[in-house]
Amino acid sequence: MIKQAFKKWGSILLATALLSGVAVSLQPPTVQAYSVWNVYNEAMRLDKQGKYAQAIAKYEQAGREMAASGEYGNAGRMYRNAGEAYVKLKQYDKAVVSWDLESAYYAKVNLVQDSIAVKRKADALRSSVQLYYATGLSSGGMKKRSRNLAPLEPANGILLGAYAEQNKKVHQSASGKFYTDNYPTFTGKKHAGYLIYFTYGTPLSTIQSHINAAKRNGTAIELGVQPLKGMGEVQNNAYLHQLAKDAAASGVPIFLRFANEMNGNWTPWKSTPKTYIEKFRLVADVFHKEAPDNVAMLWAPGANPIDNLQSYYPGDKYVDWVGVSLYSIYNPTADPLKQGIDRSSHIAKLDAVYQWYADRKPIMIAEGGVSYMYPEKMRDVTDWSVYQMQQLYATLPMKYPKVKAAFWFDVDAKGTTDRVKYYGLSNNDKMLSAYKKAIANPYYLSAVGEQTTLSYNPITTSVPAAKLSISGYVKTWSPTLSKVIYKIGGKQVGVTTSAPWTVEIDFTKYKGKTITIDVLAYDKSGKWVTMQSVKAKVQ
Repeated sequence: MIKQAFKKWGSILLATALLSGVAVSLQPPTVQAYSVWNVYNEAMRLDKQGKYAQAIAKYEQAGREMAASGEYGNAGRMYRNAGEAYVKLKQYDKAVVSWDLESAYYAKVNLVQDSIAVKRKADALRSSVQLYYATGLSSGGMKKRSRNLAPLEPANGILLGAYAEQNKKVHQSASGKFYTDNYPTFTGKKHAGYLIYFTYGTPLSTIQSHINAAKRNGTAIELGVQPLKGMGEVQNNAYLHQLAKDAAASGVPIFLRFANEMNGNWTPWKSTPKTYIEKFRLVADVFHKEAPDNVAMLWAPGANPIDNLQSYYPGDKYVDWVGVSLYSIYNPTADPLKQGIDRSSHIAKLDAVYQWYADRKPIMIAEGGVSYMYPEKMRDVTDWSVYQMQQLYATLPMKYPKVKAAFWFDVDAKGTTDRVKYYGLSNNDKMLSAYKKAIANPYYLSAVGEQTTLSYNPITTSVPAAKLSISGYVKTWSPTLSKVIYKIGGKQVGVTTSAPWTVEIDFTKYKGKTITIDVLAYDKSGKWVTMQSVKAKVQ
């Protein structure tokens, strides 16, 4: 009884000390029986002396023993301390491993929010590599799909789109300059579609100039339908049916994005999921009936908040495409290393929506961008923004092949607050140059009805014995990389300096062998960041 009482008291005291960050020295009646406490105290002593490697060994020992005895909360806190010590040694990959264990142990004792927060911290520093090789795709191969194509969906490839009505270099309606005409010259490539905002309750003729321009240039319209008076104005009435008939008669492909970003609290049409679903289904039923040939219903939440997103989904019967608003503004406050650097991944914000819906519906980045200014400090972060943009367009065809359209939000403008959102290409030459280079990939399509035979196969367990163009999605704790080196058998076989980190590798010499492809990443100062390895049999 005495031992049990002491053990319970010791656990409570230890947990309190760990949460407060204060060291506690426990003297159990039987040193041998309670040696885990001495191990913990020794780890704390070593940590304070700056002997981090030795402290880690003790933290990990205590964590293993606590987990073995079912004290998962305390075990998690041991690995938290180990992770922080690894950070002091700048061994970030090992810190991630420790925090993964911390998160897992918190989950075991229903510390759900703590577990999620720790996992998010680990993900911010997590290094990973996925390799792909480019290949052609036959028309027969494109027919082997898990589902039928949705309206306006390309069999393979990504429809290129943008919102550019506020870009004065390409659009000034008073002088007759229209961005649909000028954007291909501005960006170096014809776009397949343009986003237009439309107020529900007004006739489609209010955007007739956009419709005419779309006809003239062979482009689609992403119609951002906004019920600015709230969901109550959306009724099964003559207006809705006439709107659908006019859309059918417009003669242009239309992605009808009804009441987007409904999961946020900043829109005039904010409502309960029940009301939203009811109204979306009503609009979808009318447009599916009246405009089945040229209109696709686009359901498009914001990437955040994520916790309520799925509750607004109207159902597969009513949704043709799933879209998402995907934005990043530089924010160093969440840096797990507390160095004042934004280490988040722009493209990773797509993961949840892609995971939930990509097997059922084509995915669209309905609007999005990466700000090139840190607005709170008015600090230029163009290099960070360019890198995130490059990662986005380079990675989508490889890692997210079920994304079938991507619209860049080409605007420098105020939003619902006084913060200016710096997503525009016209005021930043580096951003414009990066965009031109990114969209030059033939995987990005210039018209609805086009498709590409270019495809990217992931390297998982095998790779063909051939000369291949290898590319990769490389993520590390460093927000930007300057170089990636590929090695096989310790010998360098390729080096590249920009995403998607493409090199040419001849695998014929390894035929029949199982090889390890080492991928070494370096930060913008040329310092080594991480090495990740991919094993594959060459056959």
